[in-house]
Amino acid sequence: MIAFLFILLAALVLIYVNVSSTAKGKIGKIIGAAVLFLIFIGMFFRDTFLGSCLVTFFAVWIPNALILYIPWTLYRIGYYLTQPHHLSRHKVRRVGRWLAGITAGVAFAFMAYGIPHNDEYKTNLLTIDLPSQYTESFTAVFFSDIHVDPLFNAKKLGRFIAQVDSIKPDYLLFGGDLADISTEKMDRYGYDILFKKLTDGAKVAAVAINGNHESMLERSGSNPNEWMRKVGFVVLDDSTACLGNACFTGRTDFMVARGRDAERKPLSELIPDSIKIMEHPKDSTVTTTAIAQNVTQDSTADSAAVATVTYDTLVLHRPWILMDHQPKGIEKTHAGRLPDFALSGHTHDGQFFPVTFIIDYVWKLAYGKGALGGVLWLVSSGFDCWGPPVRVGSDSEIWVIKFKAKEKTEAN
Repeated sequence: MIAFLFILLAALVLIYVNVSSTAKGKIGKIIGAAVLFLIFIGMFFRDTFLGSCLVTFFAVWIPNALILYIPWTLYRIGYYLTQPHHLSRHKVRRVGRWLAGITAGVAFAFMAYGIPHNDEYKTNLLTIDLPSQYTESFTAVFFSDIHVDPLFNAKKLGRFIAQVDSIKPDYLLFGGDLADISTEKMDRYGYDILFKKLTDGAKVAAVAINGNHESMLERSGSNPNEWMRKVGFVVLDDSTACLGNACFTGRTDFMVARGRDAERKPLSELIPDSIKIMEHPKDSTVTTTAIAQNVTQDSTADSAAVATVTYDTLVLHRPWILMDHQPKGIEKTHAGRLPDFALSGHTHDGQFFPVTFIIDYVWKLAYGKGALGGVLWLVSSGFDCWGPPVRVGSDSEIWVIKFKAKEKTEAN
């Protein structure tokens, strides 16, 4: 966190120095200060339309501006240290204006392309072959990082609702980061109704976890877990639930735990008892159909006939799926059973250039299917975006995952 704050402060200093160099004296300083003021206004009023618009522009502009401002600033420092005279102020202003114009143009071009690109989410298909001890197949739709805010496109959510309704998955799985506005505003804008329609599309259960942005909602007085339960999600907050033919463990996000001044539970305390005992009728001299017909036709039918039906006790082993918003893997101290599969979001796959080129150096598994701590893991780039609803070099997406059991073979 300290390193991040230092980098942020250094970036803002560079922005101020270079923007203020575009005009003479006090006018330049006023322009530089005005840009910093607008950045802070956008961040503090992030949950308003104006604040979201400011965040959209500056979040796209700043990283691209730094690509040019950093080498230009280093050149100016080097020239100052090695040359007997300084660069002329006229040249500094001229270059500063060119850099500001170029980077602002790039930012607007990114928004012109990236906003409609973000609205068109991809549907990725994945088949997971379950180990032989699991005998039941099922389908899940996984999405994460929806980030509802004043610029969120509700029509995009409507398309997703219709798609889930057509797929009719056994499970709908949400990987955290619900919104950047309060749950009160979510209700006011009608998102409670939309999300209820979404969760109704799951045949067995809709399962959700919290993400780092839920910590911000909790600090502002909202209760995102309760809101998600209200609209039909089973919310797993460092807890485990076996639902139908699968068991799910949802981790409390690291930032949520920090905000609550609490420690995350060890994963070993969340291992499910994933064995399910089932009873099926055995073949007998009196079939269940014949018994049903007999009882219907003659209410005085001998109850002993029904008693001739016996049952086999079957043991159903259920796979264990871990959901953890940030893909940091399994804690090194964990001993015992590992999850069969894990799901995360958070990274956005960098979201837009140049972060898309940096993200793989920040996370061991920044996107897609891979392995973390010996567990097969899937990291989604998210259904929508944080801050600017802009995608350049990444895609908004959902995943349709088919967990496929091995086909049963007839005994010889």
